[in-house]
Amino acid sequence: MTKTIKKILVLTLLATTLTACGSGQTAETRMIKQVTDGVEAQSAEIRLRNVKIVKDELSQGILIGTLINWSDQVDVITGISIGGVSATLSAPKFDLLKNKPIIFAGESANADAFALIQKAAGERLPVTFTFASASPVTVDALVVMQDGVYENLLRVNSIPTPVVTEEGPA
Repeated sequence: MTKTIKKILVLTLLATTLTACGSGQTAETRMIKQVTDGVEAQSAEIRLRNVKIVKDELSQGILIGTLINWSDQVDVITGISIGGVSATLSAPKFDLLKNKPIIFAGESANADAFALIQKAAGERLPVTFTFASASPVTVDALVVMQDGVYENLLRVNSIPTPVVTEEGPA
């Protein structure tokens, strides 16, 4: 009987010590942030989400990403550089109002930025955002080709070229 009780106590002790998480707030799995190809960053209360570059057939690096201001104070995107080159912007500045995101590319796009790039798909480029109030932010963005989900990339000032396929006789 005492052997059984000892076994149960040892098993209970082992079960509670082996299943406890000893890392707490510094656990490696808790520190993972990048869940997509895009990178994330923050300057003051401005969040940058899913920032990446799509390279098209003209060697334009088209910015993809979302910027959100969580502060009650209005800020302004005053400039963007892609790979050290000032990007061509669809507006001279973009006002960052609280919870009104600035979206580069996609169905909800309200901004556009691009620059000529030399990097190939799979490489990374520094993308720097400058603001009127917040500190500048530089992210190391992945370059992807304009195919797959990016093939008919919707941009704020452009109309996507429809894909035409030939259909044979039925």
